[in-house]
Amino acid sequence: MRESILIYFFRFLFIDLTINRLKICLDKGVHFKEYKDDGFTGTDADRDDFQRLLSDICTGKINCVIIKDLSRLSRDYVEVDILIDRLFVQMNVRFISLHERIDSYNDPDSVSNMVVPITNVMNDQYCYQTSKKIRQVVDYKKRNGEFIGSYAPYGYIKDPNDKHALLVDREAAEVVKQIFAMFLNGMAVRAIVNHLNDHGVMCPSLYKQSQGLKYSCPNGQAKPMWSTITVTNMLKNPVYIGDMAQGRNRVKSYKIHKIEAVPEEDWIVVQNTHEPLVDRETFEKVKQLLKRDTRTAPKQKQLYLFSGFLRCADCGRAMSRIASKELYVYYQCGTYKSLSKKACTMHSIKSTRLEAATLYAIRQQVHLAVSYSAIVSQINLAPLKKSQSVRLERFVGFPNI
Repeated sequence: MRESILIYFFRFLFIDLTINRLKICLDKGVHFKEYKDDGFTGTDADRDDFQRLLSDICTGKINCVIIKDLSRLSRDYVEVDILIDRLFVQMNVRFISLHERIDSYNDPDSVSNMVVPITNVMNDQYCYQTSKKIRQVVDYKKRNGEFIGSYAPYGYIKDPNDKHALLVDREAAEVVKQIFAMFLNGMAVRAIVNHLNDHGVMCPSLYKQSQGLKYSCPNGQAKPMWSTITVTNMLKNPVYIGDMAQGRNRVKSYKIHKIEAVPEEDWIVVQNTHEPLVDRETFEKVKQLLKRDTRTAPKQKQLYLFSGFLRCADCGRAMSRIASKELYVYYQCGTYKSLSKKACTMHSIKSTRLEAATLYAIRQQVHLAVSYSAIVSQINLAPLKKSQSVRLERFVGFPNI
């Protein structure tokens, strides 16, 4: 009976040592297939060759797996347990680990030996400790204001003499400045995106490629373009005011390699580490506008007085501006206008009435502020007057009433 063998490796180091042994198998008519995942972490189950291994096992193409040691199979102890105790047994696959002297065919008890789970846990912990040490080193560099990314943010390049420092890329920096200026002048993010794409401005990924960088376009786009996410992230990034803001994303754990966003208050920010592209005042104004969602419609170039400020008191949706043919402007509930007339009521109000009410409210606030200032002054003077009155009464001999 001819036996089919899978030789599964994680590193290249062991391959040369084994090739001669495999030739002996070939001479005896034994087929083998070599898989290797060099450069991938053993905690990642999505390794290409590892997935191919599982597929071949499940389709009955393999009846024997030989590995150098247990860590070559996986460093996730739960995953190794499932493979050895369940999958291999269910699919009648012989399992051999050379270092631990495990052979499920010649010595079935070797698979159930206490050495196996202990070794798997130790392999798992090795990854955890390594990940922890790497994070500590990276965090230390971040807190020192050192740039640790693979590619500099759009508008900057890495200093040729110091890969942890940033220098201004003059060409891309002009685009960054234009984006901030357009948004500050009332253009919506979508309108900015349309403007950049219509004028043939290369998006960050294409621009980096044009500079000779081996940068992969996100989501495998054949023709990447500017997007609202790209522009919004740029408007929020403190790197453009000269601050090194890092730690904005993180990996969930050393086993789950999913990237998740980090709350802004947890970012690692070191101020004044490089030349800014916009001043802090401009950045703060943009930040406030983003919070208020103040914007024009994509095809509009004018920012109206109440853009982004008006909300329906019932449903909370933004009020929509409507210009009638009779040349007067009014606002009505966005839910009523765009979604369903049954979901909310119109809540219509003319712009002239709204402007008058707003002006009246502002004047009242100014009046209250002036009155409050006078009251505060009187309160502050009260202790002084009281003290002077006491001293005067004592001087003339009258009792302090």
